[in-house]
Amino acid sequence: MKGNLLRLAVTIALLALVLSRVDREELSLAGSEVRVLLLFAAYALNLVMVFLNTYRWQILVRPLGASVGLLRLTSYYFVCMFFNNFMPTSIGGDVIRVLDLARDTGERSSAMASVLVERLLGLYVLLPISIAAFLYLHPTLPERGSFLAAEAAMAVLFVAGTLAIRRSTLRRAEPLLKPFAPLLDRMDARRRAGRLYDFLDAYKKHLGAVLAAFLLSLLSRSVWVFSCWILAESLGIHLSVAHFFLLMPLVEIGRMIPLSLAGIGIREGVMLLLLRLFGVSDTRAVLLAFLIYGIFVVNGLIGGIVYGFRGFVESRKRRRDAAA
Repeated sequence: MKGNLLRLAVTIALLALVLSRVDREELSLAGSEVRVLLLFAAYALNLVMVFLNTYRWQILVRPLGASVGLLRLTSYYFVCMFFNNFMPTSIGGDVIRVLDLARDTGERSSAMASVLVERLLGLYVLLPISIAAFLYLHPTLPERGSFLAAEAAMAVLFVAGTLAIRRSTLRRAEPLLKPFAPLLDRMDARRRAGRLYDFLDAYKKHLGAVLAAFLLSLLSRSVWVFSCWILAESLGIHLSVAHFFLLMPLVEIGRMIPLSLAGIGIREGVMLLLLRLFGVSDTRAVLLAFLIYGIFVVNGLIGGIVYGFRGFVESRKRRRDAAA
């Protein structure tokens, strides 16, 4: 509870700082000049991204011995976005996805393995697309050293994350967990972790599925970057698509820093600092960040409707079963 209150305070402070950079007159002008058709086009591309992500997830579920329909998984994905946007942490949505899928598979560990690999692939492709854009734009980039440092930091982060989740790393960490042994035993953590890694190891026998999921991740992230570029165009921010392939992965990694609620304030601040290097006004940079977040909020609201409707259907089914 205290942690959430602290994050709320940080979110409010960051938002206040970011909004202090917004010029009201320019905000009014930019709002009046927004090209609505481009907003709809950007949202349509975002929906394409969601369905690509869902298809990627389905591909990763199959090697674990489960077969779940694409429409059902899509509903789970939208519900995940509802919890990600309206709960204190973005992990909440993935927990719900695991629980939803486990109801179909009967196995939480396999569901967790599929969600973990699906999430990691979505993150890992940020590095190659950002590096490719950096190499392409390198001769014309301002602050080239800063961008190089950011790319290097992203690479180190991903390598460290990969090493951290290895089974061998967990074994080495066991002596450090001895003070928590009674709690871990009550949670049956050792068996659960072993079961999870057994399912993760299963992907070594299905590298074709992992490769297909990786390629879908590249396509999905590319569609997402294009949707962000279209949003920028709708605001009169005329940078190339390559610039957004460079910038959006950095924004995405930045907003995942667990200091604020749903990355609010961090996303806007990183966007402001990066676009300022290319001559974009702080006002339009912040407005672009809010538009990008707004699309995810809309998807979250759709997920809330799906979640509410599902609860209504399940409630009616329980009443019918009780009456029978």
